[in-house]
Amino acid sequence: MSLQKHRAMLEDGIAQIDSQLPSLKLNTDQIAQLLSYGELILKWNKVYNLTAIRSEQEVITHHLLDSLAVVPLLDKVLENQTNPRVLDVGSGAGLPGLVIAICRPHWTVHTLDTVQKKAAFMQQACGSLKLQNAQSIHQRVEQYLPEHAYDLICSRAFSSMENFIELSHHLLAENGVFAALKGKLDVDKNIPEAWQLQQLIQVNVPFLPGERHLFLIKR
Repeated sequence: MSLQKHRAMLEDGIAQIDSQLPSLKLNTDQIAQLLSYGELILKWNKVYNLTAIRSEQEVITHHLLDSLAVVPLLDKVLENQTNPRVLDVGSGAGLPGLVIAICRPHWTVHTLDTVQKKAAFMQQACGSLKLQNAQSIHQRVEQYLPEHAYDLICSRAFSSMENFIELSHHLLAENGVFAALKGKLDVDKNIPEAWQLQQLIQVNVPFLPGERHLFLIKR
């Protein structure tokens, strides 16, 4: 299975994201990695039901570009960090965590999921894509006790905002940031007490209609 016939759409979407500041700045090897990653999702999806997305074009739009659109915004959040540590909670098929790892090889990115088959897929993807900076973790987030805290904890479809923060706040560094990617604002915007909304950013995803918002939350 090949996504090469959709390469032009991916490159066009990346160009649209690059027209903003800051930009993605991806090279041809990284674009090839993204396409290979999309192909792995489609291949494993036939057996393991990783995501609801089945069409090749939707893998480009709903998975790859939806994740890519957030990366420049995370660049800004982590601009003062030399080698930031990022955790993607409830990562599923590795979204956006493995996309972030492809785009930013100098970041350490861990993807976490409670479902063994999803964690196994992500670890296989790390190996196939030769992602030296990424690691998959099979664990419940509230039971996960890493040696080092994370500078940024992100989530794309893990749970409610409150649940996301309450279950994973013990993993966040003292000055760390939660980054929650959500759809419509009126669906899920409640933030637990003692936490503050630092910034709310509307995310424009090429070829993908509908609202997307990035919540950046700190203590």
